[in-house]
Amino acid sequence: MKTWFQYVQNTEDLSRSGIQCRICRKFLNAHKKKETNLESQRKLTFATEQGYIPKGHAKDSVRRKLQEHSSNTLYSDAIKWMKEKHTSVLAKQLKQMNEAARLAKTKRDEITARVLTTVYAEVKSNIPFSAHPNIIDLQVKNGLDMGSHHKHRKSAAAMVESISNTMHRTFVNYIKSADNLPISIVLDTTSDIHSNSYVMIYFRVLENSQPLMFFYRFKRLTEVETGRSIYELLIRLFSDDKLEDEIKRRLWGVTTDGASVKTGSRVGLISQLRPWASKQFFQHHCAAHKLELSIYHAFAIFPFMQHLDKNINSLHKFYMSHTVKRKASLAQTSEALNLVFYELKRIYRIRWVASEVSALDVIRKSYYLLLTNLENIKSPSSGFDDESKATASGLLKTLQNVRYYSLHLFLMDILKLLEFESLQFQRAKGTFIGLQERHTNLIHSLETLKTNNGPRIVDFLASCKCRRVLGTADGYPQLEYHSGCHTRDLSYSNFACPSGPGSSDPTERFELKQPGSAADRSLRNRLFDASGRGSVVDMGAYPALDEIRSRIIDSIIDQLRNYFPEDDYSIFNVLNPVLLPNAETLHTVFTYSSRIIPLARRFGMEDDSSESETEDHLSDSDSRDADASERATERTISGQFGLLLKSLITSHSVDFCAYKGKGPVKFWSHFLSLSRDKNC
Repeated sequence: MKTWFQYVQNTEDLSRSGIQCRICRKFLNAHKKKETNLESQRKLTFATEQGYIPKGHAKDSVRRKLQEHSSNTLYSDAIKWMKEKHTSVLAKQLKQMNEAARLAKTKRDEITARVLTTVYAEVKSNIPFSAHPNIIDLQVKNGLDMGSHHKHRKSAAAMVESISNTMHRTFVNYIKSADNLPISIVLDTTSDIHSNSYVMIYFRVLENSQPLMFFYRFKRLTEVETGRSIYELLIRLFSDDKLEDEIKRRLWGVTTDGASVKTGSRVGLISQLRPWASKQFFQHHCAAHKLELSIYHAFAIFPFMQHLDKNINSLHKFYMSHTVKRKASLAQTSEALNLVFYELKRIYRIRWVASEVSALDVIRKSYYLLLTNLENIKSPSSGFDDESKATASGLLKTLQNVRYYSLHLFLMDILKLLEFESLQFQRAKGTFIGLQERHTNLIHSLETLKTNNGPRIVDFLASCKCRRVLGTADGYPQLEYHSGCHTRDLSYSNFACPSGPGSSDPTERFELKQPGSAADRSLRNRLFDASGRGSVVDMGAYPALDEIRSRIIDSIIDQLRNYFPEDDYSIFNVLNPVLLPNAETLHTVFTYSSRIIPLARRFGMEDDSSESETEDHLSDSDSRDADASERATERTISGQFGLLLKSLITSHSVDFCAYKGKGPVKFWSHFLSLSRDKNC
C-alpha cells in the first residue's frame, strides 16, 4: 500500500472521484506552486485539487502511473520537505518540552527556595513551628506562590533539619580542610522547662586571619550533668564527625562558666580534657560571666542593695504581672501627661550587666510618670482594690525617698562603667590583648566615683532644687528651695525636680523627701542648723549616699581583683601593638621579644633562652657579627618573635605605623594575612 495514496471522493458524481498524493498536495499548498507547462502538468497528476481521475483509462495505465509517481521529482522534493519538516517540528517540540520542564523545575525551585527562606527566617526569629502554616497563608494572600506541599509544621521541621545538616557538614569539611587552623571551644550547659540538660558547643577559629565564632552542636545530655558525662559526649560528637584527631591536635583554648562540673580540679570537664589534648590549652572562665558574678557578690553584702533589687522587681510585678488594669492605667497616665511610655523591666539574679542598666534606666526615665500614676492608684476614688492601693502606697513611699533615688542613680553610674567592659568581653572579635590595661582603667574609674559624682548624679543635682533652712518660727524651720545643690544635700535635703529634661512647667514637678516622713514628720525628726546640716533620726532602708559610696566601690573592686587577678592576662600584653618597639627603638627589639617567653610557657612551649641570656647576648653585640647573632636567635621562640618584629618595623614600616593604632585584632590579622600571601 502506497503511504502517499489518498482517495478524493466526488460527492456529486462518484465516477469522477480521483486519486491524490497527500504528500505532494501538502508540499504544493505549503509552497503555493503553480505549474503551467505540459511537463509540469504531468508532475502534478496526483497533486491537483481533484486528483487523478482514471475514468476510461486502462488498468495497466493507472497502475503504471501509480508506480511512476514515486520517481517523480516533485514527489522526491515533497518527501525531502516532509522529512525536514518532521525533523524541525520534532526538534521544536522537544525544545518546547525541555523549556516547559525547565520552567516547571525553576518554578518548583523558586517555590522551594521561598519556603526554605521563610523557614530560616522563622528559626532566626524564634517563631514556633506551629505558626508556620499561618505565615505561609499570609504570603499566599500577599500574592506569592508558595506551592502546596510545604505548609505543615512537620515540613518546616524537616527543612530546618536539612539546613542544619548541610551547614554542619560544610563546617566540618572546613575544619578538616584547614589543616593548621587553631581551634578553641566555647561551651555552656542549659536546661528546658522539663529539666532536660543540654550542651551548647561553639568553635572559635581563625578564618582569613580573622577570629570568628561558629556554632558546632546543641546536644541533650542523657545522663546526670557531670564533668565526665560532658567529656564523653564531646568525644562522641567529635568521633561521629571524624574530628577527634584534628581537635586533639589543634585545641588551644576552652572557655566555660565557673560551674564545678566544668572547672573542678579533680572531676571537672577541664581536668578530663587536659590529658586528652595534645597541647596545654588555655582555660578561660567567661569574662562577662565573671564580671557579673563579681558585681553580684559585691552587692550581696549590703542589705540596702537587696532592698533596691526587691523594690525594682516589685515595681515590675505590680505593673507587668497578674493584671492588665494597672499597666493600662500607667499607659493612660503617660498619654495624659504626653510622656513616653516605657515597658518596665526586672533585674535577674545573674544576667549581663546591660540588662540591669536597662531596667534601672527605664525607671529613671519614667520617674515622674510612675510617681503620678502611683498617687492616682492609691487615691480613694481610683477604683482599684485595697490590695493594689496598699502596694501602690508602699512603692510610692520608696520612690519618693531621696536616698533611694540617689542610690539608684549612683548604681547606674557604676553599672554604666561595668556595662562597657561587659560589652567589650562579649564582642565577636574580643581578645585578651590589652584586657589587663582595660581592667586597670576600670578600677581607676570606679575609684574616682568615691569622691566625684557620675554624670547621672551631676545631672540630678543640676536640674533639681533642694531645700534650704532660713531660720525657725514657732519652733519649726523656715524652708525654701534653691538651685545649685551639692552632694551633701543628698543626705539632708528634700528635692523638687522637673518631670523631664527641659521641662519648665512648675506644675509638672515631683518632690523627693528624706526618709522617715512626709512633710511635717520629716521636719520634726530632723535637727537643722544654719547650713542645713543635721543628724538623722530615721534613716529608713537606705543610708545616705556619702556614708556608703566608698564601701560599695571598695566591695566591687575587691571582687574584681578576686575574679580578675592581675597576673592572669598581663602575659598577653606583649602582643599589644601600642607597646611594640618602633623604628626609633629598633635596638630594643630582642630585649622586648623576651617578654613572649611567659606566654609561650603558658601554652606549653619551652624557650631555650631566658631574659637575662637574651639581654647579655644583645649587650655583647659589638663584639659579634650581627648576622650570626640573628641566626643564633632563630633557635628560640623569643628569637623568632624578635626577628618577626624587626621585619615588621623595617620591611613593612608603612603598614606597621598605619595598623598600630587600630587594635590588636586588626593589627595581627593584617600581618598574618600578609605573611600568608607574600611569604614574608
